[in-house]
Amino acid sequence: MKFPYFKKQLSLIPYGEKLSIGATPDFALEVTDQSGLVYDILCNCNGRNTIEDIFNKLKYKYNELDFEEVNDIIGRLSEYPIVLEDYALTIESSLTSREIERHSRTMNFLSNFDPFGKEKVNYMKRIIDSSVLIIGLGGVGSSLAMNLAALGVQKLYGVDFDKVDLSNLNRQLLYSEADVGSLKTEAAKKRLDMFDSSIQFNTFQLEIKCAEDVEKLIKQYNIDFVFCAADQPSIWIYKWINEACHKTKTAWIYGGNSEASSYFQTIIPGETSCFNCRELNLKQFSSEGYFKYSEVQKNGYATQNNCLAATSSCITSFMIFDFIRYITKFESPRVINQLFTLDYRDYKISYLPVEKNQLCNCGE
Repeated sequence: MKFPYFKKQLSLIPYGEKLSIGATPDFALEVTDQSGLVYDILCNCNGRNTIEDIFNKLKYKYNELDFEEVNDIIGRLSEYPIVLEDYALTIESSLTSREIERHSRTMNFLSNFDPFGKEKVNYMKRIIDSSVLIIGLGGVGSSLAMNLAALGVQKLYGVDFDKVDLSNLNRQLLYSEADVGSLKTEAAKKRLDMFDSSIQFNTFQLEIKCAEDVEKLIKQYNIDFVFCAADQPSIWIYKWINEACHKTKTAWIYGGNSEASSYFQTIIPGETSCFNCRELNLKQFSSEGYFKYSEVQKNGYATQNNCLAATSSCITSFMIFDFIRYITKFESPRVINQLFTLDYRDYKISYLPVEKNQLCNCGE
């Protein structure tokens, strides 16, 4: 290990003759440390010191200390998940010093899924290099844009055709009173440019009217992932995006708010069920449900928005975590082949199965 690094998100608590590393129940590591040597070693594992540097800093405090003892303690601690990593893998990577500093806390989080610190930089690089399209820059869409920008995505594309009005400000956090009357695409770009000047945030003043509108954007900008945060026209917007993503083999998530709940589903073409499967399953197994669905599809029946910034932020968080899982590949997204719903009245989380339908072409 060239530059041993103690993961700073872990607490380090010496008490009595013991040392507690980490605070999460069933995770914290308890070690015997009568002299305090282990504590001092970990305090010096800052990613800049070599093992020899650490030995030289401590040898005067511990008179009988030798290099092999320090090396052995670091070696044994590095065998435990999460505790230590070699910071050389970060500073000698393709990440710039600015990226390392700006996204250091994101990498701290990613290291929870990288027990020995060998992949978190690759995870971060995949996030930075991803190209993401957000359709709809309202409540969920504006929260997605801010979260993806903070996460480190450098190529963001936003689609909307509306203007900011005063009633948007209870939930659409990209905007302020000064933006009322402005195009959402322009106001969103101004806000994200101020937030992170390195982000390539391109916006399109566009009303999606068919699958081809989405397909063109995906192909032209080499989109890796699509978020649908629009809910109009009802059902059709999901069907169009589903078709475009199927044709281009692009993973996507649709989600939003409905009455006192939020929902989303992650779709990976060729691997999971899709939105069309939901429709076919309904048609095949619930004639009354499909009749109601068809009426909505035909007539819309749009309702006035009733969500909060909190509900949009909440469902966005779950959507972002499935995106992270997909784009980094550290594990599969959790909400596949099912619809996730969170009810704010009782905090009940439910999963409605969405099985692949044999009549659907989504597996092709």
